[in-house]
Amino acid sequence: MTAKSIRVDRASLGISITVIGGLCFAIQDAGIKWLTAEVAVLQVLFLRSLFGIVFLGASTLFSGERISLKVDRPWLLAARTAINILCWVLFFYGLKYLPLATAVALFFSFPLFLTILSVPMLGETVGIRRILAIIVGFIGVLLITNPATGLSIPALLMLGAAFGWAIAASLTRILGEKENTTTLLFYTLLGFIVILLIPQYWVWGALELDDYLLVTGVAFFGVIAQFAVTKAYTIASPSLIAPFEYTALIWSALLGYLLWNDIPDAYAISGAVLILGSGIYIIHRETLKRADD
Repeated sequence: MTAKSIRVDRASLGISITVIGGLCFAIQDAGIKWLTAEVAVLQVLFLRSLFGIVFLGASTLFSGERISLKVDRPWLLAARTAINILCWVLFFYGLKYLPLATAVALFFSFPLFLTILSVPMLGETVGIRRILAIIVGFIGVLLITNPATGLSIPALLMLGAAFGWAIAASLTRILGEKENTTTLLFYTLLGFIVILLIPQYWVWGALELDDYLLVTGVAFFGVIAQFAVTKAYTIASPSLIAPFEYTALIWSALLGYLLWNDIPDAYAISGAVLILGSGIYIIHRETLKRADD
């Protein structure tokens, strides 16, 4: 097999894994939305984290990555965990009240926030092309929230989650210089369990067996999705892989229609196109910039 055919095979594998990861993310989000219709959001998030850490431990047998008990910058990791908890709480509450595809599209505005935050947090420069892409993306945000009715509270919660995720991603770039992905994910889930254990005294409610099975599925697909996307980036070019992460929106739209008969309106479709297009362009420019450095 030639070097060229190996590269093609690895690219195809990376794309396939990414699409599977997008599907798993969509299934996870649909499961969360279904659960939070009857179960307290904080209870669902706690159980997802509890089951997730078990699946993460099992995944180390396949990934080969080991969890390091000692981290180089614990306070920075603690800050990232706290921000992660906040953005997941906002995400869960926004997802509860928004159509699945709309919620996911709004959340995918996080590359716009990440680009803005990269200036003060990472000391990067943002050129005019990426600034224009950010503007286009935020026009998409305004469209998807329907300018005729204005920003709803759930939409603001989802945008808050996207902003928090952008901060967490910036911190991940810094922490990732010395820590592997499995270690970061382990301590994040552990922080979720410890902190969210406290409010369970007030929010905990009895669950049926099918609720526990659904939580197990949510945790399982969440870990698989995280592993799949991370693995894809290790075997293929980020500029090739990143756009295929947005297939999660297609899966979400399909699941939203099948489970809740959600049909996006013209505003939602137009806004999603602008958000995804600007996000893909920003990722493309970021990849070119790194290649030149």
